[in-house]
Amino acid sequence: MSPLLRVAPLSLAIAGFALSASHGSATAATLMYDATLTGATEIPATGSPGTGFAIVTVDTTADTMRVQEIFSGLESPTTASHIHCCGVQPANIGIATTTPTFPNFPLGVETGTYDMTFDMTSAASYNPDFITAEGGNTASAFAALLAGLNAGQSYINVHSVMFPTGEIRGILEPAATAPSGLAQTPLPGALPLAATGLGGLLGLLGLRRKRKPLA
Repeated sequence: MSPLLRVAPLSLAIAGFALSASHGSATAATLMYDATLTGATEIPATGSPGTGFAIVTVDTTADTMRVQEIFSGLESPTTASHIHCCGVQPANIGIATTTPTFPNFPLGVETGTYDMTFDMTSAASYNPDFITAEGGNTASAFAALLAGLNAGQSYINVHSVMFPTGEIRGILEPAATAPSGLAQTPLPGALPLAATGLGGLLGLLGLRRKRKPLA
């Protein structure tokens, strides 16, 4: 399959992802982060042609975290996916979320999607080692993870048979929020959306790439 044919369905899915994640009005309690996943971001770089995109939405009132992830074109079947935190990037750091992988993450595939909301008051939402390292309870672990997300000191990656330590990775960073209250979801620049005709459509929707300055 040609690269363009692989990218087109991925881009279509990303467009749906963006609209799903940004549906409804954002509030002060809702924080959004996103990442473009590539093999070049892994340490060491894998050279994988795979690409992916992730959106993480944190509700600080409900104490929940929604993880949406999409990936395509991996060189070998998936074995795991996690959020790693916390340390200045780029660097390899420990796993913050569930081990050995996100629950119900699609395994044994080279293309897939994932959407799960986690209760961040539950120890089951974390790597036990992360809880221990960050104060010994879920409240302190959640605070540390949130601080890492806000500072751009966390990443999400997808592991595979060929690359057990991670085939593609993306650094999670705060996503901008439009004045209308519709959360803008940055689009992966590595994917040629214009070639699929989606670039103009997403531009009309106001979903252009824009970042908040990190505090």
